[in-house]
Amino acid sequence: MKIRDKRISDQRLLLSNVEINSLGPDLVLENCDIHSDCQSKALTISGLTMTGGRFVQQDRALTDFHFERAHFWGVKFLGDFNGCTFGDWDSVEVSSIRDCDFTEAGLEDSRFLNCEIESIRLPKWPAFTIVNPAEAREFVMSRPWPSKTRIALDVYTDTDPECVAICGDAAQLAKRDDIPLDELRTLLKAVPGMKIIG
Repeated sequence: MKIRDKRISDQRLLLSNVEINSLGPDLVLENCDIHSDCQSKALTISGLTMTGGRFVQQDRALTDFHFERAHFWGVKFLGDFNGCTFGDWDSVEVSSIRDCDFTEAGLEDSRFLNCEIESIRLPKWPAFTIVNPAEAREFVMSRPWPSKTRIALDVYTDTDPECVAICGDAAQLAKRDDIPLDELRTLLKAVPGMKIIG
């Protein structure tokens, strides 16, 4: 599907992994539902503004995708978004996100740049979020951690201040480190900026 230079309201858009899907430039979606089974190589965004509606990633995770040149406001995300980036390193004029709902989404290793993270509804435990992860780096590096958790926290906190939040999946970390999930929760709660819901 290739759509550009349009304003579309109250429609359902299907993005298939069997073709390259292009959203934009100058595409405005109002209260639309995007249903995608795309891998990152099957999706390009070159100017999208989406207000309301849902972005449903179905059948497979969208992995290592930067939602560049995309503005999301009041959108509900469903499905798995692993290693994805929302927002822009330099300017909210390029990409932005606010008032969006990820309560039913997986966000393992995904990050939010230059946004008001308080306006974003995040998923519940065993998901977790480190707000302002760069500020937690000194604490993380000064503590003993289970090996895989240490690697993940090292990566999460080795970032610039423009990264206002990064998300992880404690269930995956606990499994990799072969430790009880409750034990990992106790360890993670000590990290500055840690946000655990539920």
